Amino acid sequence: MKSKSSGHRSLACLAAMLAACVPMFFSACGGGMLAPTSSSQSGTAHAITSIVPDTGSASGGNTVTITGTDFTSGASVSFGGITASKVSFVSSTQLKATTPAHLSGAVSVAVTNPDGSSSDLPNGFTYTSTGLTVASVSPASGAAAGGTAVTITGTNFASGATVSFGGVAASGVSLVSSTQLKATTPAHAGGAVSVAVTNPDGSSSNLPSAFTYTSGSLSVNSVSPASGPAAGGITVTITGTGFDSGTSVSIGGLAPTSVTVANSTTIQAVTPAHSFGSVSVTVTTSGGKSAALASGYTYHAVSLRWSAPSSTPKTITGYNVYRAQASNGPFARLNGASPLTQTAFSDATVQSSTTYYYEVKSVDSNGTESSPDGPITAAIGP
Repeated sequence: MKSKSSGHRSLACLAAMLAACVPMFFSACGGGMLAPTSSSQSGTAHAITSIVPDTGSASGGNTVTITGTDFTSGASVSFGGITASKVSFVSSTQLKATTPAHLSGAVSVAVTNPDGSSSDLPNGFTYTSTGLTVASVSPASGAAAGGTAVTITGTNFASGATVSFGGVAASGVSLVSSTQLKATTPAHAGGAVSVAVTNPDGSSSNLPSAFTYTSGSLSVNSVSPASGPAAGGITVTITGTGFDSGTSVSIGGLAPTSVTVANSTTIQAVTPAHSFGSVSVTVTTSGGKSAALASGYTYHAVSLRWSAPSSTPKTITGYNVYRAQASNGPFARLNGASPLTQTAFSDATVQSSTTYYYEVKSVDSNGTESSPDGPITAAIGP
């Protein structure tokens, strides 16, 4: 029988404890000294201070690092009462464990040393109900030189997540929420690339062709349709190269009423009102580069002039202008409710590739119109 004391006792003193000497172990009773061959220690208290990452999939399989104090080799770990499938002892202050599957929500994490001592961290780990996904990137294009600020949306983003564009790490990544990240694009060759998000637990998701890098060259190649009314309001598609998300547009020196950059080669804009004639279409990137297409867009208008009657029994107080798309009508008045007082009118609402017919009627002081003068024909070009 082994003593639990650190001192020694003679065999004679053990007579009260032993019914008889055991000859097979000792040649005679008394005279010998029995020293303890082992001793036991009471368990040492330990604590969990942090778990990184502290979120992961409900399906388990996430590797986490548990830090604390007085961990020992052979310690076990549980998440919400379920034992982790793999635990490795790194040091007395660090363990690594693989999370087991668990229902979604926050759970306690417990560490138990081989001596039976245990500690837990309430709500130390949160299981997410769905996996990591990347749904969209906005804006979806930017300069090959990088530096475009983007917003990435998806699900189950975690603090410390990293982002890459075409395999190149983004800078300035910040977690807004579990469904939104902010990042700044790195430099990359032109073209469409995948955008990937990787959480600290190693889970990753990517969205193919989510972002398009524009080439170094900037150009404006075409505008479609290439003409429209001087009144503006026509949606045109501008094609070229090197457009970025901050690209602006001017048509004849005027800003469109709206501009939408679809990608590095396509912009949609709504034309502003402008005097008739051909004008340049200019694009300017967020970096200050500009390119123009001379005579890229033509504004159409029809200018009408007529002479006042040389003699009339009535007093002429004004004129009404009418337009039709057939010589026999029907004709619709263009100048609104009040007659014109001048003998000129500009129709800024004509469409390209269309023929119009115009009539003018004089109006006397009683509001009575004369017979029409006309029609005259105006053919609008493409």
